[in-house]
Amino acid sequence: MYPNTFKDMASKTLWPLFPRRVAFDWNHSPLHWIPQSPLGSHAVNHFSFTLVRGEYFFCRIFNKALPFVTDEKLKKDVETFIRQEAIHAQAHKESIEKYIQRYGIDTEKQYERVMELFDYMLADKPFGKVLPQRMQKSWLLFRVGIVAAAEHYTCALGQYVLTKAHWEEKGCDPAVSDLFTWHCAEEVEHRTVAFDLFEHLGGSYALRAAIMSIVAPIFTYLMVKGTQELAAVDQTIPKSQQTLIHPNFWREWFKASAQGLVPSPVWFITIAKNFFKPAYHPFYEGSTELALDYINRSPAVKLYEEIQKGLVS
Repeated sequence: MYPNTFKDMASKTLWPLFPRRVAFDWNHSPLHWIPQSPLGSHAVNHFSFTLVRGEYFFCRIFNKALPFVTDEKLKKDVETFIRQEAIHAQAHKESIEKYIQRYGIDTEKQYERVMELFDYMLADKPFGKVLPQRMQKSWLLFRVGIVAAAEHYTCALGQYVLTKAHWEEKGCDPAVSDLFTWHCAEEVEHRTVAFDLFEHLGGSYALRAAIMSIVAPIFTYLMVKGTQELAAVDQTIPKSQQTLIHPNFWREWFKASAQGLVPSPVWFITIAKNFFKPAYHPFYEGSTELALDYINRSPAVKLYEEIQKGLVS
């Protein structure tokens, strides 16, 4: 439930947010960490490459937006959001360097596409062009809106993972399962912050709808193309699952989706529909209780606490 003044509150996060450090043991995780679906493993693993560059971008944009936040509660939420996203990006960077790289994956190629998007096209100087002073705040608001649209996806993914995937229960690698489930849980936990900031800075429904019209197909493309590229360098799976033009690639992905292991390619388009509703707010898109329940028992959260206490080395 929420108070009667909910609509008038700049921050709709009615629970405290905390940045949490984590530690993972990457010594034993297999590339096909979802044993039922090597292609599903690639689909989720690819997400790490997008998250590293994407979440550093989120941090940069929100730091630039902070001076324009006039509500103290929302400002505190944004500051915690930045710290959480920085921890997420670092955790995925370490998983790439300590886990994925050892299987001979060309990490530079995987980074190239998202770096062009976040570090060039969406930079302060988009495509290397200096914007007039009068356009800079609008460009900032547009990019905050992109973060809000992306956060709609991460919250939806979080709900999917918390309510449907249950990877570890299905025999998936515990370390990789925990990385993505912990991260997804925190995305559900802070799901309102980006949207609240967008509205606080003057974001309109028309701008929101326009942004999602751009984000949904780009996000879907990044997920599909990145998954295919990871599959293409995996010599252990059939050639027919390594190319977008063969039905087996899509058949295998939809099979993994039917098992509740990963969302289907269609999901990435259809899940955007709620964001187009005029009354949309991410408060209603996820369960804080489910998120906190997992966070409080996450092995990575507990392992970091034990390391800090000197209980493990």
